[in-house]
Amino acid sequence: MKTLQDVSETLWIPLFGKARESIRRDRFIVDEKAVEIASLACERMPELNRWWVDLSMETQALMVWRNSSIDSYATEFIDKNPNATIVNLGAGLCTRFSRVDNGKINWLEFDLPNVKEVWLEFNEETDRHRYYTDSIFGDEWIHIVKSYSQGRIMFIAEGLFMHFSKEEVEELLRNLSENFPNSEIVAEVYSKIVLKRRHPDVRRTTSDKTKAPWGVTNGKEFESWDVGVKHINDDFITSNGNAMKRMPALNKGMAQLPFFRKVGKMVHLKFERQ
Repeated sequence: MKTLQDVSETLWIPLFGKARESIRRDRFIVDEKAVEIASLACERMPELNRWWVDLSMETQALMVWRNSSIDSYATEFIDKNPNATIVNLGAGLCTRFSRVDNGKINWLEFDLPNVKEVWLEFNEETDRHRYYTDSIFGDEWIHIVKSYSQGRIMFIAEGLFMHFSKEEVEELLRNLSENFPNSEIVAEVYSKIVLKRRHPDVRRTTSDKTKAPWGVTNGKEFESWDVGVKHINDDFITSNGNAMKRMPALNKGMAQLPFFRKVGKMVHLKFERQ
């Protein structure tokens, strides 16, 4: 199917990572929707089967961490705010809505038009679950989010910030602070040294290396950016025992070094009016 061939291979890596982990007998996460989509995609594009068999253990570890960490943040926020609006930036083929939906929240996905086309091959939009293609560096998407006025708002940036420059991320955070005070964001970020190295599965694709790599040692550093955020907490991948069980031996060894213990983290921030 042409639609599936028109997107970057990197779109499939997280999906297959979560699906592959979910079918293990010793699985640490269960993502039935990811398994469903991965299976259907392979039926339509048999060349995708290689992601079932050749995916790196590093990806497996990342997906265990991403699922457990962000799901926990989202679930806790939804439990406290049952009528919340969750805004998933750079959504890709994310399946989180199927796992954390309480029957009341609004869930808004944002990504590129060709990614939405693929998403629609396996999903349907509903009144509470929508997929938008407006640029997060424009103005229209702000109006869209504001139109969902019920409850508080949480933004999710999973696997997103490393694709933009520090200046672009600053612009985005400042925009969110100005337009959505009292909202929150959970963002996946890394220390700069990690982003100078290409992920082993990304190296197998035609994707460009992350441009203008930047990083933070911990989420507290975002407070010094003058973008109107308050740091709540960090969740480091090295603190996730299940994720570390999936890591290659070299990564496990490096994680024992003080500097490397904090290279990858989910940062939880709250926006405050400047």
